[in-house]
Amino acid sequence: MGVFITFGSIIFWLILSVILGVALVPLLVVAGVMAVAIPVLTYPLTYTVWQGVDLFIRAPSEEDIATAEAWMAANGK
Repeated sequence: MGVFITFGSIIFWLILSVILGVALVPLLVVAGVMAVAIPVLTYPLTYTVWQGVDLFIRAPSEEDIATAEAWMAANGK
């Protein structure tokens, strides 16, 4: 998801720069900052989404639940 946001933003800036005639260096600086900042800012959302997809595709078995409960009981949680 972060990849789509990042590359979508960069493509938007590229199209806008061609239309408005912005110089290449400021465009590359903005694109570089966005390529670093956007994935960092969207990491919690994308991590949560992919965890949900993983749980949907590979639901926890009874053995997984029993192992988790045993770990919680052993660690006082």
